[in-house]
Amino acid sequence: MSGIDNLVEERESEKLEFKRSLAERDEILETIAAFANTRGGTILIGVDDQGHVIGVDLKKGDLESLENSINQLIEPRVYPDIEIIPHNNKLVLKIGVQEGFNKPYFYRGACYVRKSSVTRRLDRNGILEVISRRVTFDALVFEGEYEISEDLVEDFLKKARERRMMRIEPEDVQLVLKKLNLLEKGRVRNGALLLFSRECSSHFPQAVVKIGFLENDKIVDEALIEGPLQVQLEEAMAFIQKHIRKGYVVKGLERVETWEYPLESIREALVNALLHRDYFSSSHVSVKIGESGITVENPGELPPPLEIEDLCREHPSIPRNPLISRAFFYMGYFEEWGSGTLRMINSLRKSGLPDPEFSQGRGFFRVWIRSLKSLEKDLNENERRLLDFIRARKKVNRRDCELLLNLSERSVRRALSKLEGLGLIKRIGSGRRITYETIGS
Repeated sequence: MSGIDNLVEERESEKLEFKRSLAERDEILETIAAFANTRGGTILIGVDDQGHVIGVDLKKGDLESLENSINQLIEPRVYPDIEIIPHNNKLVLKIGVQEGFNKPYFYRGACYVRKSSVTRRLDRNGILEVISRRVTFDALVFEGEYEISEDLVEDFLKKARERRMMRIEPEDVQLVLKKLNLLEKGRVRNGALLLFSRECSSHFPQAVVKIGFLENDKIVDEALIEGPLQVQLEEAMAFIQKHIRKGYVVKGLERVETWEYPLESIREALVNALLHRDYFSSSHVSVKIGESGITVENPGELPPPLEIEDLCREHPSIPRNPLISRAFFYMGYFEEWGSGTLRMINSLRKSGLPDPEFSQGRGFFRVWIRSLKSLEKDLNENERRLLDFIRARKKVNRRDCELLLNLSERSVRRALSKLEGLGLIKRIGSGRRITYETIGS
């Protein structure tokens, strides 16, 4: 009896699906996504619902078209094994799908799972359940030789004691790893190496930060930052601080250090990139510092059901790498689960800077911490003159602006409203006593 005969005898099940032809394209792709979200499975095309082999009619380009649909319409990508199997003078197309590591998988924006012999579409709660059960990169057991740095473990414990009042005595490295759930039956998980191995980037070449400083859109200074993630964070912060302006303000009797961008917001963007990036991807974290601001980009879009709009309001925390996220929390690198983007927004607003711009696409998530200069690029000549005038005078009224521009009251109101809407100036007072100042003046 052939392998196809054996499969057909089993009948449809949680791991086996029959399809008559490639014309059932949508159902085939839904089932591929469902198998990836569940425990894997096999699709036989050219077999009817009763298990009779009727064969599949394959025309030139059919397989290429199917593969393109799988690559373009299922996210994240899945890589099934596709075979053409002769059977009693007929052809059967066999598609083997492995359970995915990077759940949940979506076909045309919808999430499917396999229940018994049925492919079912999930609602929001079902998607959250899939996420909670998925195998994360940091939880995978590491296969190979490695070395855990006792110094890094001791530094972790010191920070955890000082910042979180955590009590783990450093009598044994293995015990520390076990308490952090980074040890599985005596074998370390990937998260242990990401945090406590000096050779972290040798084991995982994708776990690096490429950072550059640009002038006139040309890179004039750059670095490849390797090593444990907390070291990457601190070295990336140091590189950025080297390339952004620093000043001082006097508050009372104290001279207080200030930065071009609030360091808290930069740190939040970097922490999010390191913790929420997709380590199954071979791409790195990218950071660019330039005239328009700072951009931080990492592989891995927001986990469903989160959308970009959710980042500007209270939202649940869905860590892509929960074990290393937990360790970063103990080290005090963030204060509260799910609140990082809100803290970023608030600290930028307090500094008189625009809200950060969040975006995603093609498997990447991006944060743009915008400079005031980036907003000025959208100004026309009169609006730019008006902004320079307000900066020079510190405080002006609308009549001053009308005299400067020699324009109608309506035109000046429109220009002032635009500058205010962009966050470049602020309005003080009311009625005839309204004046305008630049942010931070």
